[in-house]
Amino acid sequence: MMIVALLLSLLLQTPPKEEKKPVYTALVGGDLETVTQGVLKGGTLLIRDDKIWKIGPAVELPEGAVRIDVSGKRVLPGFVAASARNLGVTPAAGKIADALDPFSESIKLALAGGITSAYLEPSSGGGGVFGGAPPPAVPGAVIKMTYGTLEGMLLAEPAGVSLAAWTSGSPSERYELRENLTRARAALEKERDFEKRRAENKLKPDEKAPRPTGIVETYVRLLKGELAARIPASHVDELRRALELINEFRFKAVLTDVLEAWTMPEEIGRAHAYCLVEVRAKEHAPRNSPRPAGSSIEQAALLRKAGVKFALLPPNATVGTGGTAGRDLLTLPLDGAFAIRGGLDEHTALEAITITAAEICGVESRVGSLEEGKDADIVVLDGDPFDYRTFVDLTFVNGKLLYEKSKSPYFSHLKKTR
Repeated sequence: MMIVALLLSLLLQTPPKEEKKPVYTALVGGDLETVTQGVLKGGTLLIRDDKIWKIGPAVELPEGAVRIDVSGKRVLPGFVAASARNLGVTPAAGKIADALDPFSESIKLALAGGITSAYLEPSSGGGGVFGGAPPPAVPGAVIKMTYGTLEGMLLAEPAGVSLAAWTSGSPSERYELRENLTRARAALEKERDFEKRRAENKLKPDEKAPRPTGIVETYVRLLKGELAARIPASHVDELRRALELINEFRFKAVLTDVLEAWTMPEEIGRAHAYCLVEVRAKEHAPRNSPRPAGSSIEQAALLRKAGVKFALLPPNATVGTGGTAGRDLLTLPLDGAFAIRGGLDEHTALEAITITAAEICGVESRVGSLEEGKDADIVVLDGDPFDYRTFVDLTFVNGKLLYEKSKSPYFSHLKKTR
């Protein structure tokens, strides 16, 4: 019997799994624009599976590594769209995670434009949470352009909270929003008091930690700095109203749709608020205006001078398949070129579509720059990112090559003209 039992035990044992060998891909000979650590000319970037493994002037390649010669090319972190609509989702109610569509044509086109990550607004067209203006405290999400697979597509949800009611809602909606923030601040104080008394061993028997619920829980996360608020604020009166709330409750905030921020950059800087800037937005100042008003192509440069961090966006924050070319996310770097024309330096323009955009979305530890240990979201360009003639040659997301211009049905026939 003992022999039979031993044989059965041996048969039932699961054989040890073979350790999966890492996959290495090396981009060799290109100019590596790391964004945060300068430019390395003629360097090598080594990817291991889905991460950037090594960066240097002469990196030793492991046996079996796939070597891609990118000599004469620019290698950059994938572009980050700090706001997007109708990108990689199908109309549905509920969480954005439940509506992701990795086979969307918009994902293909985003990759062709070098975009690897994007913040999806909670109102992204269709119905339910994706239709109309979002109700208070509806969160957004950050997704990756992982065409063909859901694996790794969702980067963060929730990633931000819409407080649109504060600047565009009714008086009763603004009152309710402020009351909820006040309740959240009280709940956070109770939570901190509980933690302090626990550290001092002063808790009562069976005393449990206070747990906010519902919408107040979301606002508590906002006040803790775990989420950022997004507040539409185009004109001076809306900007001042938004800054009043930010200064009172001290939370991370992103001012969206800003048009007249250039008239009060110091006030925005003192509130440590971020901005989403549409450089090409155009609005004339009212006739006989007593103050500076309307749009300005210098807005990004003036915000930079005041120390305000911002991301750049096109006039249409979607990836379209029709209409006028160059006005949507497919050509995001063009908005950097317009900002440069308005006096912004090139490095800040690059930051505004990479690392600063990632910071605004709360994912800067994962994407937005070429650094060892970060996600291997990488674009290879055939020229200056801010030259309108430049094309994306290759796009990697999570270490996988998902776009090649030479095989693209859209752009493979277009040749370099310079």
